[in-house]
Parts: sequence; structure tokens; C-alpha cells
Amino acid sequence: MQRRRFIGSAAAILAAGLWPVAQALAHTPYAQWDLFRKRNLQILTSHSDLPGDAIGDEWVDFLRKKLPLSRAMVSRARDVARVASLLKTDQSKLAVLSYQHAQAMMTAAAPFEDYPNMPLQIMFDNGTHVLVAREDLPLHHGFLIAVTLLEAAGPMHLSVPLEGRFGMKVHPGARAAALGEKIELPRSEGK
Repeated sequence: MQRRRFIGSAAAILAAGLWPVAQALAHTPYAQWDLFRKRNLQILTSHSDLPGDAIGDEWVDFLRKKLPLSRAMVSRARDVARVASLLKTDQSKLAVLSYQHAQAMMTAAAPFEDYPNMPLQIMFDNGTHVLVAREDLPLHHGFLIAVTLLEAAGPMHLSVPLEGRFGMKVHPGARAAALGEKIELPRSEGK
């Protein structure tokens, strides 16, 4: 009985030409998700790469302590192919990848055949994993992340590679931080 009532209501909405209004009033999480992504610094990891997931937790904990306004957090994908999908579609800007996955992603090798030409740059390297960023990560964001993580470079065995790796360039903000350069940060509104 409920199904008939639903179908009848939907038919009435369509017949009255109110579909755009009904669609606008419907609940969709996309606006909230977009706002969430803009307010929180997310670093993707994968359940299928447990060492990378642990590294992501360690880096995010340090960022949370030193850059609390970043609201840094780990977002875990079910597998590395999902990480590639989220990066490719600009649903996230940063990810922790093993050397093996970074190289496979940049060459579109399995399991990344559906994600050729990934627009990624390296920010950090710890000897087994890299923190990669989409190349559209703003310069000042990359700089602030790099300056902050470089404080922990010794205990975490982190470095900013000054040469690209796996076909990726180095993010210019991370490079500037590693070389001790200064960049002009954007002014916040109202100041």
C-alpha cells in the first residue's frame, strides 16, 4: 500500500512540474560533505595497507597537536583503488601511499588501470611511504603542512625529497619549507 501511495505522489509531482522543487528539498549529503572537506584536513589511508594507515595516524596526531585549526584527520578507504578514486575526483587532496602503490598509481598499473595521469606531487617520504598531494593543493597549505611535519622529521624519519620520485614532482610548498624559504601566506578576512 505504501508503494502505491509513493508512486502516486511521485507521479503527481512530475505532472505538476514540481520535480525541481522536490529535488531541491530532498536530503542530499553532498553539500555537507563539500563543507566538511573544506573545514578538515583529511589524509587518506587504506585498510589494505596497515603500515601506511599507522603512519597516517602518526602524522595526523602531530598535525593536530601543532596545527589544531587544521582539524587534521585520517580518512580510511577500504582499499588503495578507492584512495586513487578519491584523489582523482578531488574528494581529497592528500594520501599516504607505499612506494609500491605510488609507483603503480603513477604508471596506471594494477590496480590503478582506471586512474591514469594522476595529478599528484610528493610532500614527504619516510623511507617506505610517501605523503602525496594533488597538484592543486594550495602552495601555502603545502608549506604549512611541511613546516609542521619537518619539526617531527627526526623522530619520524621524514624528509622532503628535493627530487621527484615515481614520476611525481615535489609539491612547491613542501620544497620551499625544506629549503628554509619563506612564502607569503594569504591574509585572513577581516584583518
